[in-house]
Amino acid sequence: MRMIRSSVHQQRGASLIEVLVSILVVSLGVVAMGGLLASATRLGKASEMRAVASLMASDIADRMKANVGAARSSLYDHTDAFVSPPATPTPVNCALPLNCQPKELADQDMAQWRLSLLNALPSGTGYVRYDAGALDAAGGAVDVWVAWLDPTALSVGAFQDIDSLNAKTCPPGFRDLNPQPRCMYFRVAL
Repeated sequence: MRMIRSSVHQQRGASLIEVLVSILVVSLGVVAMGGLLASATRLGKASEMRAVASLMASDIADRMKANVGAARSSLYDHTDAFVSPPATPTPVNCALPLNCQPKELADQDMAQWRLSLLNALPSGTGYVRYDAGALDAAGGAVDVWVAWLDPTALSVGAFQDIDSLNAKTCPPGFRDLNPQPRCMYFRVAL
C-alpha cells in the first residue's frame, strides 16, 4: 500500500478559500433576509390599507342604511373618475341630522366619507353606484368601491401580477390609469 504524502506547501491557501466561500454564503443569506424584511414591511402596510378601506366601506354602508330612501334614489351616487390627488369635498352644513332632508343628509354623508377616505388612504377616494337592477326582497343593492394609490406599487414593475387582478376590481374610469390605483369592491344590500 502506497501512502500519499502531501506537503504543507501544497495545502497552503485552502483554508483561506473555505473562509471566503463561507463569507459569500453568509453574505447572500444576510441580503436575502434584508429583502424578506423589506417585503414583509411593504405587504404589512398594504394589508393595513386594505383594512382601512374595508372600515370605510362599512362606514358608508351604515350611512346609506340609515338613510335608505336617499340611497334607493341614487342620492349617494358618486361616480367621478379617479384623480390623484382627489379634490377635497365641500362640507355640507346639516347640523342636526333629524332636521335635514334626505338629500342634504346624503350630501353631508358623502362629503364626510370622502374626506375621511382622503385623510385615511393615500389619494383615497370612493365610487358609489346604486344598482337599480338588483331589486329583490331586501330592496336593492349599492356597489361601493374604495380606491387609493399604493405608494409601494408606484415603482415600475412592482406587483405586475397583482395589478392585472386589481384592474378587474376597479370601477369604470379607474382601470386604464397609470399608476393603477388599488381598488376594493363591496356590494351593500339595502
